[in-house]
Amino acid sequence: MQVFRNGQPYGFVQEKYLLDMLVERLGSDIDEFSCLCAVDEAKTVCEEYILQAYPVWRQMNVLREGSQGEKSAMSDFINACRAWSNGSKPDPLQLSRIKP
Repeated sequence: MQVFRNGQPYGFVQEKYLLDMLVERLGSDIDEFSCLCAVDEAKTVCEEYILQAYPVWRQMNVLREGSQGEKSAMSDFINACRAWSNGSKPDPLQLSRIKP
């Protein structure tokens, strides 16, 4: 993914955790940075993010035995993540602000 710092091109990283390490090493604020994913990359990042919050086994449990509130919360989270990945400029830093 392409990384920008204060709106200027800064380089490329392959994983978000590398950006987190860079921010820590620089002693910077994460808000100075933004990223841009390619379409296929955004889909992968989205899937991984969803599975962190709702692994497949948990999704199945919620669908089978969860309350309507739990089902709605999971669905809203997954739909918001999918909307992010289908957007025109998916920024992984924005994805991390979507909470389950």
